[in-house]
Amino acid sequence: MEDLLGRAGLFNGLRSEDISRIVAIGRPHHLEQGEYLFFLGDSADRLFVVAEGKVELCFPMAVEKVVKDITIEVAGPGQTMGWSALVKPYRFTLSARAAVASHVVAFGRQDLLRFFAAEPEIGYAVLTRISELVGIRLLKVQALWARELQRSLAGEGILQTKGPGDTGSGLPANVPPLTKEPK
Repeated sequence: MEDLLGRAGLFNGLRSEDISRIVAIGRPHHLEQGEYLFFLGDSADRLFVVAEGKVELCFPMAVEKVVKDITIEVAGPGQTMGWSALVKPYRFTLSARAAVASHVVAFGRQDLLRFFAAEPEIGYAVLTRISELVGIRLLKVQALWARELQRSLAGEGILQTKGPGDTGSGLPANVPPLTKEPK
């Protein structure tokens, strides 16, 4: 597990001895395909790193009067989920469902905060990566919102659907493409 966590974006760059100490805090958790790890709005008391498998991060939406989970992104091995555990108000902003049988490592908020208080340099490094994850999520949501707004305005005849410099993403050509979790 130490090797995997050493490659995880959240812990990338930390010394192997620091990763060993963080591993001691983590608790393995198995998910069957289709099983939910957490739901939007739940209290976020744990942060997760995918060890094996794929976990879909979903947003529930009413589609034709039926609530369906719409996949916003998929987290694979080494990727982090549940950063809300370290960001107030400590509520999950999406639901997480195993796309396939998966293994994750769970890190309790209080355990991490105690560790970060004792090791502020490590806490700073991890929380800097958390802020990067929040920024990436914001870009993804902004791109989804811009695309939907563009479709809505185009449907009303207010906005052209294609124009000079249009990348087809609904965003100007100078907006960088969305990337995965920072390494």
